[in-house]
Amino acid sequence: MVKGRKILWVDREIQLKFVLFIIISLSLACILVSVATFYNVWTNVVEKILRSNQINQIYVFSLKRFVLLNFGLIILLAFLATLGMLLISHRVAGPAYRIKNILRQLQEGKNPNFKLRKGDALKPIVEELEKFATQYRELSEAAIRAVESWKNTEVKDLSLNLALKELENKIIHLTLNRKEEEKNEKGVQSY
Repeated sequence: MVKGRKILWVDREIQLKFVLFIIISLSLACILVSVATFYNVWTNVVEKILRSNQINQIYVFSLKRFVLLNFGLIILLAFLATLGMLLISHRVAGPAYRIKNILRQLQEGKNPNFKLRKGDALKPIVEELEKFATQYRELSEAAIRAVESWKNTEVKDLSLNLALKELENKIIHLTLNRKEEEKNEKGVQSY
């Protein structure tokens, strides 16, 4: 099982888009609700107090109170929405970050762990990636066997010899990269 990540901002570009979208949507909704509420309340209040001379004082007092309360609630809702979207986007950005690391490890010739956290999105993509990695590994092993067989036989076809030599060079390159990475990891782990 994969441990949960401690860092919420794993892919700032994706997550920032989520957060900005929710803040803008929430702000527009709050403004719309505030204007509608304020207009409805004040049309009723104005009708009832029209006869009174203190309407300006009541209006100024109520407006200040309404604006401060409304602004405070909008800030609170924006903070909660941002936190919520950050947590939700983490379930998408986290797996995207994990997939990027899996691909990097595959390029380095390593055998990565394909597990995601419970509740993460993009699990079908990781499952397909794992199938692809298995096929790639099987193909690489078959290529190595073919090159080993080629070394033990005498083939007169020059184009086949060149193609198999090219395959051998690529396999050697991948093997050397894999061995270098393993050596570097052992060196890093000893510290």
